[in-house]
Amino acid sequence: MIVWGEHSTTEVAKALKSSLEEIRDTVTLEDVPGTTIKTCGNYRDHSLFTAKEWCRDILEEGISDDPFERHVI
Repeated sequence: MIVWGEHSTTEVAKALKSSLEEIRDTVTLEDVPGTTIKTCGNYRDHSLFTAKEWCRDILEEGISDDPFERHVI
């Protein structure tokens, strides 16, 4: 994730959560670049299913906005 300027840990955690929710809920294989032999030599290694599973697992555990104490947003 790339950010410009200074942001609080809460802002970053919310942005991460939103990104993971979008991947889990709305991204389709057509949205993923490099999924054909012409666009990526490792195209067979792309797995939207696995990415969605990771997003689901991370979101179920919750994302903390505090690196030292668990504070799920």
